[in-house]
This record gives sequence, structure tokens and C-alpha cells, in this order.
Amino acid sequence: MIEYKMSDENLLLQRLELGAISTNCYLLADREAGEMAVIDPAGDFEILAAAIEETGCQVKYIFNTHGHWDHIGANAQLHKQTGAPILIHAADAPLLEQGYDRVFQVRTEPSQADKLLEEGQSWPLGRYTIEVLHTPGHTKGGVSLLVPGKLVFSGDTLFQLSIGRTDLPGGDYQELINSVRSKLFPLPDDLPVFPGHGAHTFIGEEKKYNPFLQ
Repeated sequence: MIEYKMSDENLLLQRLELGAISTNCYLLADREAGEMAVIDPAGDFEILAAAIEETGCQVKYIFNTHGHWDHIGANAQLHKQTGAPILIHAADAPLLEQGYDRVFQVRTEPSQADKLLEEGQSWPLGRYTIEVLHTPGHTKGGVSLLVPGKLVFSGDTLFQLSIGRTDLPGGDYQELINSVRSKLFPLPDDLPVFPGHGAHTFIGEEKKYNPFLQ
């Protein structure tokens, strides 16, 4: 687990690499309010549950940036334990219920969307808000989650010097490029980007150096 030192000391951000392919799962919390959002509970539920308990915060939301198996593996268990609603875009919600990825031949415990994410929504988390940016291209229902002035979670849309793959069902290369340019690149250059895999980056760095977006 990595805990990031934020300029706002009240904002807790931890990253865990979970599941078969080390997917990034993030714990985001308002320390004072004791409210937490879990972004992409990828798997390894016991590890995830222990990390949550250690924070002393209560899970208010379970966000899925998209519906691929490697981002939803602990959805059902986390929902059962905490009662927190599972939030995902409508276009990817059916993926939660399948319980089986035909491309990768991987099984996950089925779950269901409790609430649907839409472009422009704001979800309160203590003194903060989490804003929804619909960023399709990796999947039709891919979203990025923005905490204004603090950070953005890009799911598998934008990585450090890379982008999400678009050769899976629902993927569209041009749609993904358009999502990055229209939704993410207008954000401040110094805004940290926390992706679904790998290290974090910054909007300005990706605008300058990402080879897929030059």
C-alpha cells in the first residue's frame, strides 16, 4: 500500500495493487468526516478490508471507473460488508452481473449497480465532491472521477505516458483520444492523475510527453 502525502492534510489517499494483474484500487477519504470512497475494488478482499479498517473511516461509495473484471473483483464482498452502494456508468453496468469475462476467461462474483454514474454528477464526500467525467473509449461506460483542485482518477483511460487499450469489446481508439483531449486535458496542468494501473502522473506531463496524444 502507498499513502500519498497531499497538500491538504485532511484528504487521505491510499493506493493498493490488488488482484491477478495488480490493478490500482484507491481509498479516498475525508479524515475529519470519516467518510471514504473506494475506487475500483479490484480483488484480494481481505487485504482491502484490512486497509479500510486501519483508516477508521466508513465506506460511503464503491466507484467503478469501468466494468472490466480486474476492477470489480471485490465489489460484491465489499458491498456485503459495508452496505455502500456500487456506482458505475449505465453502459458498463451489465458487466457487473455477468460474473465471467469471456475474453480473459476469468470469473468474478457477480454484483449489481445500485446507482448509475452520469456526466456532470457530483457526489459529496465530507467537505469534498467527486465529479463524474464520462470518458469512453476503453469501454463505452468508462468514467474518470475528479476531485476539483485536488486530483483525478482516470481509470484505464489515461496512464503515465500511455492510454488504455481499445481492442476489447466496446473499445474505440478515436473515442478514447477524444475523451482525453476534451475531458482530461482541459484540467489544470499541475493536477495529479491516478490511473487504473501503474504510477501516477500529471495532466501537464501527459499533454507534453504522452506519445499517443502529440
